[in-house]
Amino acid sequence: MRVLFVTRKYPPKIGGMESLSYGLTSGFPEPKTTIALGRSQAHLIWFLPYVIVRVAFTASRYDVIHLGDAMLSVAGLVPRVLLKRKVAVSVHGLDLTFRSWLYQTYLKLFLRADVFIANSESTKRLARGRGLSPVRTILIGVPERYFGVARGKNRDEELTRVAAGRVVLVTLGRLVRRKGAAWFVRHVLPKLSGVLYVLIGVGPDQDEILRAAREAGVSDALWLAGSVDDQRLLDLLGTADVFVMPNIAVPGNVEGFGIVAIEAAASGLPVVASRLEGIPDAISDGENGRLVAPEDSAAYLSALSPLVSSADERRRQGERGRAYTAQHSAWPRIIAQYVELFGELLRG
Repeated sequence: MRVLFVTRKYPPKIGGMESLSYGLTSGFPEPKTTIALGRSQAHLIWFLPYVIVRVAFTASRYDVIHLGDAMLSVAGLVPRVLLKRKVAVSVHGLDLTFRSWLYQTYLKLFLRADVFIANSESTKRLARGRGLSPVRTILIGVPERYFGVARGKNRDEELTRVAAGRVVLVTLGRLVRRKGAAWFVRHVLPKLSGVLYVLIGVGPDQDEILRAAREAGVSDALWLAGSVDDQRLLDLLGTADVFVMPNIAVPGNVEGFGIVAIEAAASGLPVVASRLEGIPDAISDGENGRLVAPEDSAAYLSALSPLVSSADERRRQGERGRAYTAQHSAWPRIIAQYVELFGELLRG
C-alpha cells in the first residue's frame, strides 16, 4: 500500500493539527510520501496551487491520498475522479464551523472523499450534520516524549521560583476566548488558596485575561509563561501539579479534540477539563482526568479542591491517567487504525 500524505499544518509550527500530521506521517509504515507546509498559513497562497498540480501529476503512483484537512480537499478531485485513486480527508472542528461564506461555499463545492476521518466523535457529528459520508473517527495520538516526563528529571527553575511552594495549576494552548482562561481567572481562581495559575501560550485574549486577574484581585496568582520550546514545555509540565482545560462554548469556534489535555495526562498530571465538544474524546471521566460542566465554577472547585489539598491524590490520579492514556492513545495504536482503514478502502 503506497500512501501520499498532504498537510498544510506541520512542525515546526505548533498545534493539534500539527501534532496529528507529524505523528501520523512519521510513524506510518513505508512506502509513503509526505508533502507538508511547516510555515505560516500566509504561504498557503502558493502551497495550495502547488499541491493541486503536484498531486494531479503524481497520484497515479499511490494507492491512497490522505489530505490533512478540508482546505486541501480540492487537491483530491483529479486523483479521485479521473485516476480512480482512493482519497481520505481528515476533518477538524474548525474545518467545518469556520464562519466565512466564501470558505463554506468552497467546502460545498470541493469537500469530497472516499472517507472522512474525524478527530473526535464531536467532529464526526459535525461532519454528518453537513451530509458528509462515510465518516470514521480516529483520535489523535500522544508523542512518546510526554510519557517520559518525570518530576525528578523535568523541572523548570523559573516556575519553581515563582510558585514559591504553591500548588501549580497549568493551562496550555493559544490564548483565545474558547479556551476559557479569562473565565477561570474571574470565577474559579479567586476561590482557591495557595495556588499559582500558569498559562503557557500566546494569543489575542491575553489582555482580557490580565484584566480579569486585576479585577478579581488575583494578579499575584497568575503567571503567563508565553510561548515555549518543546523541552521547556516538558519541564513546565514536570514542575506543574494539575492541568486545567476550562473551555467555554464560543459559537463557530469549537474544540475539535483537546490534544493538550491528553498530552498532559500522558505526562502524569491529573486533568480537570470541561465536558465540551471534542474534549470528552481526549479525556475519559474518571480514567485519565475529570470532566465537569463548562462555566460551572462550583463543579470546577469540587474537582480541583481535593487535588489542591492533597499531593497523594494528585499522584494517584496522575499515575492512573498516564497508564490509561498509554494504553489507549499511544501513536502505534492510532497508526494501526489508519492502516486498517486504508486497507478497507482498497479492498472496498
